[in-house]
Amino acid sequence: MKRARAQNRRRGPSTRDLIGRDLARARSAARPRRSLSAALLIGALAAGLSLVALRVDILRLRYALAEALEQEKTLLEERRAATARLESLRDPARLASLAQARGLARAARVVDLAPAAQAMEAKP
Repeated sequence: MKRARAQNRRRGPSTRDLIGRDLARARSAARPRRSLSAALLIGALAAGLSLVALRVDILRLRYALAEALEQEKTLLEERRAATARLESLRDPARLASLAQARGLARAARVVDLAPAAQAMEAKP
């Protein structure tokens, strides 16, 4: 019997034997694993949510870009139509026919006026 007790003392307390075991250290050793796994889980969840938010923002920007491109196409088409209308209003043949319809005679001479900035520079 003395030999069995001496051998048990040499080996230290077994996992089943609670005598001589510090239970406070045994509990604290198990907690870091739980807190570490909980922290990793929370970190993964936060990373996943931020990734989802980023993708939603990218999708929103793509829709806004597509809408802006459509608006640009519409504005370019309106600009082309306005330019064509302006050119048709300035057409010399059209202006000549309008002048004849209103009874205006063809000009005997044409006076070319300098722009206002050049006229001011020419005057001393």
